[in-house]
Amino acid sequence: MRRAYIAKLLMIGLVLAFLIAGTGYGYFYYQEKPEPSLQLSSFPAVQKQTRLLVIAPHCDDETLGCAGLIQAVLQAGGAVQVVVVTNGDGFTFAVERQFHRLFLKADDYVESGYVRQKETVHALAYLGLQPEQITFFGYPDRGLNALWLDYWDSNRPYHSRYTDTEYTPYDNSYQQKVAYAGENVLSGLEQLMRSFKPTLIMAPHPADEHADHAAVWAFAATAFMHLQGSGELSSAARLDTYLVHRGDFPIPHGYRPGAALLPPRPLYENRETEWQVQALSTQAMTVKEQAVKAYTSQLQVPVMSSLLLSFIRSNELFGRSSIPEINSEPVLDATSLNTWLNKPSFLIASRGVNWLGAIEGRAKIAAVGGLVQGNRLWLRFHIPDYSERQHTYQVSLITFGRERQGVWRQRKAFSFSTAESDLAEGDILRFPNDVVVRLTYTDRQPLPDFFLLQVITRDILGLMIDHTVWQPVRVSL
Repeated sequence: MRRAYIAKLLMIGLVLAFLIAGTGYGYFYYQEKPEPSLQLSSFPAVQKQTRLLVIAPHCDDETLGCAGLIQAVLQAGGAVQVVVVTNGDGFTFAVERQFHRLFLKADDYVESGYVRQKETVHALAYLGLQPEQITFFGYPDRGLNALWLDYWDSNRPYHSRYTDTEYTPYDNSYQQKVAYAGENVLSGLEQLMRSFKPTLIMAPHPADEHADHAAVWAFAATAFMHLQGSGELSSAARLDTYLVHRGDFPIPHGYRPGAALLPPRPLYENRETEWQVQALSTQAMTVKEQAVKAYTSQLQVPVMSSLLLSFIRSNELFGRSSIPEINSEPVLDATSLNTWLNKPSFLIASRGVNWLGAIEGRAKIAAVGGLVQGNRLWLRFHIPDYSERQHTYQVSLITFGRERQGVWRQRKAFSFSTAESDLAEGDILRFPNDVVVRLTYTDRQPLPDFFLLQVITRDILGLMIDHTVWQPVRVSL
């Protein structure tokens, strides 16, 4: 009798869990689902002078996001270069299927990386690219965010639990035996940009939920701002984006070649990105499908198969975003909220949506503004209903400055709430819907030429309710 009672309780618990999961899935599906009638502008026609650099976090991202664009550039007489930052050698499900065993060795993961490289060469051959137009960096799959944040120095490299090494083990990497370190990723991207001189760079969208993709965006934006600021990259060059991982994007999933590829609702409603579409001809779609299907190792994994085939649509989708700039304004009173109300601010989009974020829809970062006065950087965080919520805001500020040998990098982190902050008392001003922060720099830690900013919002229990993208910002002194 007791066993039957326990069994009933377990069954009720399972039913409730499925109901909650199903409700959550449906809620977020329709939160992200775009309007079918959404009208977007067309991506500018490529010219003969177009030099396209596609930056892919993993083998296949370049094809999913840009196969049609690559064809268009080549047909116009332009030039294309593709760089693949990792070989996708940390996808355990695919490696298990490839070697038909559960207990994998580091050599298995490396061998899977070589397999995915061959698939990339095969896929891009359909699009018209030669192997010499493809560069493999060989950095650690599922490790790029760690390189961006914590493992910047080559003297303290990251150790991959997949390849079981601290340097690229591939004999065809762009740099041989290079350490798994953020400074090397940035250096490699800058070397390629200097030599290839792209007029158009395609990188992952900052709101891509895959950590590797978000990190590649940050690396690409850093290289772009550095080289444009130093005059080594044309001021007319553009950094645009493509999206791969975001909830159930593309909606609806599955092989639907007649359907349009449209951005998730939150990513066009916040107006931060100007979304544009490039229509694909029947021939371009056919070639893209051939290229996608060259990734046989991924198509053997059901969840990946559905994702890859979802990108065979009637168009490709690109995001055009401008990098905001803050200026030196010594005469303004940065401690007065009226000063900030008259200044433009830039939005910081969320990396994704979650249950807590949906429930706690208020008191999240809505916009940020900034100005420079002497050796001080002021930041204003606009947070509607800030004073009514016991949230904590964790700010990461990764700053860069140009120097003869490249760039220096510094990481600042601080947090604040309605009651506490690890900033000095005079460095933070609180208002009902705004927080103004003052950061002071010195000769040893000078004002940056540009920086990337991210904010994580946590509730009273320390649970994350919002996680913004890495927002690049230029500083004009």
